[in-house]
Amino acid sequence: MSNNNPSGTDNLDITDQRVSSRQRIYMGLTKTGTDMFSLFYAGALFGFYVKVLDMNPINYGFVMIIFAVWNAINDPVFGYWSDKKKLDKRGKRTFFIRRSTPIYFIGYVMLWLAFPIDSQIGLFIFLLFSLFIFDTGLTIAGLNLSALQTDQTTNTNERTRIILIAMVISFVPLGIASFVPNLVLTSEVLLSGKDSIIALIFIAGGVVAAVFMAFGAWKLKEHSLEVEGIEPLPIFKAIKETFKSKSFIFYVIFAFMMNAVNLNLIAVMPFYFDFVFALDSTQVLIVSAVTGVLYIPLLFTYEKLQKRFGLRNTFFIALVLMVLGYLGLFFFKSMVLMTISYGFCLWMSSLWWLLVNPMIGDIADEDELKTKRRREGMYFGTNALVTKPASSLIIFAFTAITGFYGYGSFRLDKLNFADTSRLSELITRFGTESSVVFGFRLGTGILPLVFIALAFIALYFYPLHGKKLRQVKMDLDVYHKKTGVFNKISLEK
Repeated sequence: MSNNNPSGTDNLDITDQRVSSRQRIYMGLTKTGTDMFSLFYAGALFGFYVKVLDMNPINYGFVMIIFAVWNAINDPVFGYWSDKKKLDKRGKRTFFIRRSTPIYFIGYVMLWLAFPIDSQIGLFIFLLFSLFIFDTGLTIAGLNLSALQTDQTTNTNERTRIILIAMVISFVPLGIASFVPNLVLTSEVLLSGKDSIIALIFIAGGVVAAVFMAFGAWKLKEHSLEVEGIEPLPIFKAIKETFKSKSFIFYVIFAFMMNAVNLNLIAVMPFYFDFVFALDSTQVLIVSAVTGVLYIPLLFTYEKLQKRFGLRNTFFIALVLMVLGYLGLFFFKSMVLMTISYGFCLWMSSLWWLLVNPMIGDIADEDELKTKRRREGMYFGTNALVTKPASSLIIFAFTAITGFYGYGSFRLDKLNFADTSRLSELITRFGTESSVVFGFRLGTGILPLVFIALAFIALYFYPLHGKKLRQVKMDLDVYHKKTGVFNKISLEK
């Protein structure tokens, strides 16, 4: 094997560790199911409870803050539990993915069954309880699937390809899952009808997600990069070693900010489309189609960028383009320019989801050289511990901003728009864009820029790139050959 890397990038051609095409597909199908659940949850839950069920947006924000405590408890615990299990005939990561699928589905269905409740306290309690169940399944399935996608190989390019194939497979299902919340929550017909119909639409989407997830998980097979005979670290030492990693500390700050920005985009765009541009369902479909048509070509472009410039520099490019996109969402009043701006935000969001897991994989590789153990589960769990509250924080900030500018004191979607345009009626009744509409522009276009600026700073100080990353890959390759890991993988195949 040659250790030369004439291109000077972060990537090295180390020992062949390609994952079979069939297993890439099964991972992709499983990921499609989990991501459909997450998209319906992130894209529709806020609107369903606030617009449809009339829950006070401030109360919703407080539920998200309390819910973040459960995330702080369960993620590293489930991650450590996953790392501790040895690979056997029932699997390691696959064991947890299969058993968490029913919990995930039950919790998801419960989220949409609150429509008979007509009190603010009742909605608060029901939503909080349902989120606890839903997130338990989400956490176990999500972190184990992410660990599975990274611990089958130490090659960053192969890890990127695994995620890319999953994103290609999920393009149509996730495109539908992304569009449905916008369609449903901007439909005057549905919003003026029975709340149960809207709930059934999202439950039906969950049934489809469960089928994808269950089939893919059932077909998954895995091998292990673990060195035999080495026991896992005690839990407190495992936590200590995780937070001793300088690479992980700067990564997790960066990830916190990026998760906040990207999940906020999914959650608030139905409101932005409705109250800022007064788009009907057909117009929302046009915007979604125009921004989605470049999705798959861009994924392959991102893969080439990663190979050429490495993960860190590719993310720098994405941050610059995201700034342009969010500024456009704040300033532009033309639908065409707004669509282009939204496209920049959405396209860079897809780059984030493509490359985030390979980045954690690199950190786990560096960690293995120090601890002699594979600890993807702990890193993904601790990552979730820190980053999941990001979505709660930014949603809370968004609701505070829009509430300050008047949203929540009236139901915009219940207005009779009759023969006049929605936007004209909003301005006539509630004033100019200095009030409600301005609040939505501010929360959608300017609030994320604060998080992006902090993400840029964290990424700047992230140390695992260039020569250091190349050395980690070479040293780990030598270590795995010495301990016979690659011989074991060949037998497992």
